[in-house]
Formats: sequence, structure tokens, C-alpha cells
Amino acid sequence: MSFDECGLVRKRFSVEKAERAQQTLRSRLVLSDIYGPIRIVVGLDVAYKRYGGSEAGVGVAVALSYPGFKPLACFAATRSICVPYIPGLLAFREMAVLAPALKKLLSRVRPDLLLVDGHGVSHPRGLGIASHVGVVFGIPSIGVAKKRLHGREEEVSGRILLVSESGPVGEVIVAGGSRIYVSPGHGVSLSSASRLVKGMVKGRRLPEPLRIADSLSKRIKHDLAAVHGGGLRITDCTSYI
Repeated sequence: MSFDECGLVRKRFSVEKAERAQQTLRSRLVLSDIYGPIRIVVGLDVAYKRYGGSEAGVGVAVALSYPGFKPLACFAATRSICVPYIPGLLAFREMAVLAPALKKLLSRVRPDLLLVDGHGVSHPRGLGIASHVGVVFGIPSIGVAKKRLHGREEEVSGRILLVSESGPVGEVIVAGGSRIYVSPGHGVSLSSASRLVKGMVKGRRLPEPLRIADSLSKRIKHDLAAVHGGGLRITDCTSYI
């Protein structure tokens, strides 16, 4: 999108409509384990780069074998980002690049699980970006974030849980000497989300699929010379792995 088109998007964007959309998607959310054998895991991450008064987003979807984490496919989507950052509405900003990258990836592989850089149900309306992506694409998902968004921390049987008015919505895990905040996205229970993420942490802060996706989005952002006129561009990023 051009800068003028972004202005139009910002003018038309409605926080109230976005919150109603979240409530609709929330009604389709499944918080029990509906996933089967996990053979392919996808990491999803977004990085940003500013160009004067405009901003470009780089959305990366990288598929890895599980449990070996062998790279299978990778696609990156770049375009101008028009929706501003609003706490609790991150998905409406990042889906502009995550959705096209993931859609292209799905033409190559069918993942069993998505790991998303962001929150799942540990969210003021119970539908963070990990839940949003999982419900829209119908794929089990887990949110992994670096900062807490919602819920209070409570120690329960040696675990640090994130608890909201409705009960536990996430868990704090110490990985690589730092905290990460894990919450179910869609089709995965809290206990399974925590167990799976712990098993994917290989001495670093982030679980391996997200560590790779995060590294790729930053490298592609660094190499991005321009916003390409603002229009959507999807590239194969397998060579970056």
C-alpha cells in the first residue's frame, strides 16, 4: 500500500470493530488438545523497518521437522504496515504480513503446530495473535511472548502461572536465563503448550522454531532496501536459513 492508502486504512480502522471481531473469533476457540502426531512445526515472527513517515513489516513463516528441527520451507512477506500498534490488537497489525507468508507456506507443507511470537489466551479478551492465527487457519497454535500482557503471576506447585479472572491462561518459563510467557493459542491445552515449548528450547531464550523465525525476520529486514512501493511481496527465504 502507498502512504496515502495507509492514511485511508488508519482513518477507517475501528478499535470497536476489531474488538468485536476478536469476540467472534473467541467463540470458535478450542482450548483442549486436538492436535495429532507432531511432525512439522512452523515458527511465525514479524520485524519492522521504518522509512521516513512509513513503516514496512517483514512476516516470516518457517517450517521445520519435529523433533529434529530440519528446515523444510520458508516464506517471507513484506509490505507497508498501516494499522498502528494498539495493545491487545496486535493481530490486526501483523496479520498483514503473517497471513500471506503462512498461506504461501501451506502450499508447500501442512504443519501440525504453529508457534507464534505473541500471546494466545493470556490476553484481555482471551484472543491474542497466536489464538487469532490458529482459529483463522484452523491449525493448533501456541503463543510465546517476551513480555507479559495479561494476568497475574501465581506460583502453583513449583510452576509460575499466569492467572486471569477465568483461571490459568499461561505459564512463565525461564529459558536461556530469561523469562518467556507461554499461553495456549488454539487447539492446545495449557499443560501441553508448556510441555511442548520446554521441549523446543535448546539452551536459548526462544524455542527453536521461533528462534529461527526471529533471526530470519531480522536478517531480511536488514537487507530490505525499500518498501517496494508498499505493495505485498512474498519471497522464498529458505536460502537465509
